Formats: sequence, structure tokens, C-alpha cells
Amino acid sequence: MLSTIELKSAYGFDAGIATYLTENDTLFQQHNDVYQLLWLQKGKVSVIMSTTKKELSEGDCLFLGKNELFRLTANESYSLAYVQFTDSFYCRTEVDRHFLDKCVFFDNTKAINSITLKPEQVTFAQYYFISLLKLKNKTYNNLNYMTTHNIIERVLLFIMACHINTYVEFNREKLSPAQLTKIIKFNALIKSHIRKERHVQFYADQMNITVSKLNEISKEIYGTTPKKIIASAVVNEIKLLLKHTPMTIKEIAYELNFEDTSNFTRFFVTATGLSPKEYRDNL
Repeated sequence: MLSTIELKSAYGFDAGIATYLTENDTLFQQHNDVYQLLWLQKGKVSVIMSTTKKELSEGDCLFLGKNELFRLTANESYSLAYVQFTDSFYCRTEVDRHFLDKCVFFDNTKAINSITLKPEQVTFAQYYFISLLKLKNKTYNNLNYMTTHNIIERVLLFIMACHINTYVEFNREKLSPAQLTKIIKFNALIKSHIRKERHVQFYADQMNITVSKLNEISKEIYGTTPKKIIASAVVNEIKLLLKHTPMTIKEIAYELNFEDTSNFTRFFVTATGLSPKEYRDNL
């Protein structure tokens, strides 16, 4: 199963589903110099890296950095979704490079990093994955590349937003006490106020710091801006309301403090590529 095959793609990314003990097995291939996200959709799998072993169950997501070799073993059939991408695909700018470097989920030197998706988060993951599968088969052009890049960035932000406490825990040893205090407060404020406040200025004021300082802290710890973190949290709230409530589009826009439905729809389309109605219909 281990391989040193280069990732051959005009985009610099790949996505697919690997299976085991099924009628038509599709094996998972490891490549040189790629970041990998694995999502176990069905079954149970043991992951072995060097002398470390971890058991994955349905809904678990595993993150692997460049050239981290591992072995998958299983005694029952499984279905494993995977996304792989290269540095050149993701790092268009220094900000992209910094953000990727700060995604410590990809560092398995101390332990195998994984998270478990909650039931309400599985739909989001499925949407992102299906979108990547469709783009993988489209003719390469700049628009498709940018769309693919934005979806993978959204996936990484989605992981942060859904598992912010875990992310902070991974970073704890790298943060000063002052940084840790500020970022925990920022996370708590987002959870408490995200339905009513989307402005960076509000969160900076609540933390008694300037917007510039909050940008500095956020970029240092997360490798991205507080505006993007807030936007990702808003998108997750919208999706939860679209899926789990009978509220109308207009009512959800009001609940999340948008000026009008058109602004609300424009925001959601920019973030996901779908209108709120299309997203709900697809569910």
C-alpha cells in the first residue's frame, strides 16, 4: 500500500474513495510531497505510523503532513474518503504558506492527529468532498483552480471552527500565556456572539485591543485573519439552521443579523458556491 508515486495533476490535488474487502476494492495510494486528509466514512481501521498506532472509527478524520508514511489495516470492509494536495497547489502567497504551516493537525511527531465529526458536521464534510470530486474531473482552468483552492481552505477553516478547543490544545505548548489567554477569549466571544456580530471591530473592542492587534494575534496563531475565522463560523451557523430548523431563508437572515435577504444570500453563495435554497434542497 505504501507508494512513492508522484501526484500527477494539473491542479496539484486529488480526491477519491478507497475501499477494502468489497467487490471492487480501490486501494489508497500515498504520494510524495502531499498533505493528506482522510475521512473514514464506514468501518474501522487501524493506522500505524512508525511505532505509533491509532484506531479510527466511522466519522474520524486523519491529517497527514508531507511524506508521513503510514499503514492502514482492517478486519472488516471500510470506505475511506481522501483529499491530497501539494505545496504548490495551496501556497499561492506567503499568507497561504503561513496558514498551512500553522495547521498543526498535519504534524504527527508527538501523536497521530485525528478528530471525530459530530453528526451535524458530516453533511458539511460530505458537501465539501463531493464538490472536490466534481472539480477533480473538470478541465483545468484558473476559475476551477481557485474554486478548488477556496474549498480546501474552507475545509481547514471548518476544522478550526468545529474543533477550536482541540486546535488550541495542539498549539498550547507553542503559545505564550498572554497569547493563550487572548485566543481563548476570542474563541469564547465567537461562540457567544456569532449570530449577531460579524465585525472584527466588535471582537477587538470586547478584548480591549485594537483591530490591528487582533489581526496580528490571529495570523500568528492561526495563520489567517480574524475576518476569515468569523466568516467560517457564520457559514457553519447558517448551515446548521438550514438543516436542523424549519426557519425560512428570511428568518435565518434575520436571526444572523443580516440587513436583508439579498445580502445574506450573497454572503452564503460567496462562501459555498450555493444559494441557501440550493444547499437546503441538496440536503
